[in-house]
Amino acid sequence: MEGDFETQTERRLAMIWADVLKLDKVGREQDFFGLGGDSLLATNVVLEARRVWSIDITVRALIDTPVLAELAEIIDLRANQRAGTPEPYDRA
Repeated sequence: MEGDFETQTERRLAMIWADVLKLDKVGREQDFFGLGGDSLLATNVVLEARRVWSIDITVRALIDTPVLAELAEIIDLRANQRAGTPEPYDRA
């Protein structure tokens, strides 16, 4: 995997994408469909994400948010909601 991942979720999601897309490296700013992904491969990613993070996520979420770092953020938010963890306070 390429370095510079900011979270464990990004790192794990990159591993999933690399496996599904049969790639050696995936970066945090890369686009799933730009890497050769399609709706069938997106289904595999979603099924694995559901298994790994125990969240309800759809193929539509990946279509709407195809950049790895952005999708990882959504996964973290959903995982925190499932766990009942409050979202971090953002002063911005």
